[in-house]
Amino acid sequence: MKRAGSIFGAGLVFRLIVVSYLAHIKPSLLSWGVNEAGGLARWIVTNHSFSSPFHDAHGPSAWLGPAYPLIVAAVFLVFGVQTQASALAMMVFNSVCSAVAGVVVCEIGNEVYGRKAGLFSGWIWALSSPIAILCFILWDTSLSALAFGEALLLTLRLCSGKFKNWGVCGAIWGFAALVNPALIVPLPILAFLLSERGKRWRSVFIMTLATAVVIMPWTIRNYIVFDKFLLVRSNGLAEVYFANCGFQSHPLGRSMEYQRLGEAAFTEQANARAVECVGNHPTRFLRDSLHRAMLFWIYPINFWPITAGIDLAALVGLVELFRKSRALAMPLLAVLLAYPLIYYASQVVSRYRHPIEPVLYVLSGIALSKISKKTQPSSRREE
Repeated sequence: MKRAGSIFGAGLVFRLIVVSYLAHIKPSLLSWGVNEAGGLARWIVTNHSFSSPFHDAHGPSAWLGPAYPLIVAAVFLVFGVQTQASALAMMVFNSVCSAVAGVVVCEIGNEVYGRKAGLFSGWIWALSSPIAILCFILWDTSLSALAFGEALLLTLRLCSGKFKNWGVCGAIWGFAALVNPALIVPLPILAFLLSERGKRWRSVFIMTLATAVVIMPWTIRNYIVFDKFLLVRSNGLAEVYFANCGFQSHPLGRSMEYQRLGEAAFTEQANARAVECVGNHPTRFLRDSLHRAMLFWIYPINFWPITAGIDLAALVGLVELFRKSRALAMPLLAVLLAYPLIYYASQVVSRYRHPIEPVLYVLSGIALSKISKKTQPSSRREE
């Protein structure tokens, strides 16, 4: 517990220093501008509705999951709508989420490999510059990493039998989906692994049901206001269209199609265009997807030596974990393979990789733990 507190404290202090410095040298970034979460939160506060976040647009929206905009709206009520004070408050919130995620990373390392691996994982997360800088982004990035990390931790404890409340685990996955629906992409694979080839199907059903129950009110809301099924967000295929066929029709662009048609009609049109565009140019789509896949694993570009080092260490750690426990390694591998797929097909930026970085840092911690054991004097290892 004391070590976890140290990781949290050091991580939080480091992040607050980074945020304070960036706010000092780039005060213009404290402006909310066209931030979509801020736009949605503005409507929640001023009109008590979850409406379009884009300029000159009205009507209901499901462009983002509801969790983060609702948190932003609560901050607006205290610090003002889209003010610099509210921006700083959200950066502090992001910093707290990121620091807590360091403790979760430590716990995952403890769970899958041992105390030393957990400590290495937690401390490199706490003191990582690329991770700390992401707290400056007024987005759900840090909260997504925390929600995903906690859901994965509970899932791993279900695997080992150290945690038996399947409903709670499912509820955490449901909350993660309301923060960012991309986070549950690996869940079907994890559920299959947890089922042990159908032996624990009742427990897996309870977990899945709990996930659905948490998501369901938002899905019902979407069906009522859009008259069609939208699990969490409306713009899935639209992002594929923007990335592969043209960004000019994006709501932030000059086409004003979104503003003229409304979100429901616009996303339906964008979805059809995406299917047509990819179908007409499959080779180009495959080439661009492979390029995005390469970029995904080196973002952020400005810190590529660090991210490349983390990737390499994670690969070494994954191999070592497979040697120790295939049952615990498979869920982490499933996350690394499944989660990025939607971004390979659409868009890649630094914050899209961040939610699964807890897994990469855990595996890196395992690699460092293994190296530290090999470098210890033999007499000390025998003690």
